Amino acid sequence: MARISASLVATFACVGAVFAGGSVVACSASQEGASAPRADTSSTTTTTTTTTTGTTTPPEQELESAYGAPVATGTYVWIANAASGRVAFINAATLAVEVVEAGHAPTYLAAVPDPVDDVAIVLNVLSRDATLLRASGSGLSTRALSVPTSGNAWAVSPTGRFATAWTDARRIASPDPIDGYQDISVLDLTVGQERTTELAVGYRPVALGYAADSSRLFAVTADGVTVVDLSGPAPLVVDNVALSDDPFEDTQSRDVAITPDGAYALVRRDGDPTVRVVTLATGVRSDVVLPGPVTDLDLAADGSVAVAVVRDTSEVALLRLPDVAEDPLFFTLFSVADTTIGSVSLAGASTLALLYTNAVPSPVLTVFDSAALVPEPRPIVLKAPVEAVFPTPDGAHAVVLHHELAGVSSYPAALSVVPVAALLPAKIFGLDAPVVSVAVSPAGTHALVATSDALSHTYQMVVARMPSLDLDAFPLASEPIAAGIVLGADQGYVAQRHPDGRITFVDFGTGQLRTVTGFELAAQVVDGSAP
Repeated sequence: MARISASLVATFACVGAVFAGGSVVACSASQEGASAPRADTSSTTTTTTTTTTGTTTPPEQELESAYGAPVATGTYVWIANAASGRVAFINAATLAVEVVEAGHAPTYLAAVPDPVDDVAIVLNVLSRDATLLRASGSGLSTRALSVPTSGNAWAVSPTGRFATAWTDARRIASPDPIDGYQDISVLDLTVGQERTTELAVGYRPVALGYAADSSRLFAVTADGVTVVDLSGPAPLVVDNVALSDDPFEDTQSRDVAITPDGAYALVRRDGDPTVRVVTLATGVRSDVVLPGPVTDLDLAADGSVAVAVVRDTSEVALLRLPDVAEDPLFFTLFSVADTTIGSVSLAGASTLALLYTNAVPSPVLTVFDSAALVPEPRPIVLKAPVEAVFPTPDGAHAVVLHHELAGVSSYPAALSVVPVAALLPAKIFGLDAPVVSVAVSPAGTHALVATSDALSHTYQMVVARMPSLDLDAFPLASEPIAAGIVLGADQGYVAQRHPDGRITFVDFGTGQLRTVTGFELAAQVVDGSAP
């Protein structure tokens, strides 16, 4: 049995805060627990900038966090059926399907890191409990754990010891102002010692994440950052760190990033030129003032540097930690000439960073090294406006989505595979429908893109290979929900809407496609290229 899958994108409508190197939560209503390159306090950034000429520029949109993968562990894909009360799990190597009973209305799934077994957990919303599922060499075991307050989201610690069920109010239609959704359930998943602890955090949490060693849990809320100590006999709320002295501050426009060691929180506000650096241990705040409103803020996976983008002046600030926390003037500022920039995407295991804008049509992708003392930005001019950017972990390539093609192309959308680290041309590929999901393999050798147009019933799966830049498109028989990577089986997959369940796998080694239909009915596996 194998370890947790490293699918690199969060599910549709993922929102919250950035926890570099740790867990980023708040995924779609159907699938939970995918890790994410970015997530902000709204599904799109809401900054609208008025320039010195009086013109208004539309907001930057955080679209990377709107594409994602369902729950996969090392060799398995897990699928919950809220209507039947069951969870199906498919061995991606053999396509063997098994079904297990969960609680009442199993809905929100999350993958749990484990060094040996394939482990997942599902929140059963009507029975107010969770089912812990463990696939090992001896078979599948289940264990029920109480979740008194239910919820609609999971936060799983990097070590896999803890899983926290919580409620994201933004997924609830017309929530009552009195409902603060402050109750969380912290589940200790230690084998043989599983238990649940109920705690209260600040009003309306937007994201939960952990320190890299799982010793602390952080809840970003309207009241600041609630700190939960996980190192003692039982989880305990030990602090609430205020992010502002203004009790009337608009918390919905706030973008919060927390370093993986839990030492610092960095705060960006829409329309504000200030990045606030908060030392979580002491509550001390340091304000870094930049030349204009910060339209995007991203944190490196190791927490060593934060990148802030100022669209009005086409400038980028590098805030290195811990230095900038001690001296707010200690940052590097450089300009990007002759192009508009408003957003940044950082490679997970590289110092390369990618700048772009999707607020206005622009085909320019700008590359720079965030570790350089004096960065030298390099523009890459693509063949269509940039919508979203997904770098491979090593920073060698990036998958770029394009929009605004009306009047330019007969295709409704397109993607480019860009050799970021080499001076080679990108390859553009027309798509028959808009993109609904993107997954990039941890090794950066493959990417999987699912497209969908429900009106015309046009569904497609595109497989990209790096560094060859080969792309293959395959039609899908039903509407795709999300794409993902099963690391232990070297497979990609696209889950689809179907009354009995349907998922199509692609073997990255052989290119073979196989489809499983009817998880609950034990239907046959369909081999061959027809999905």
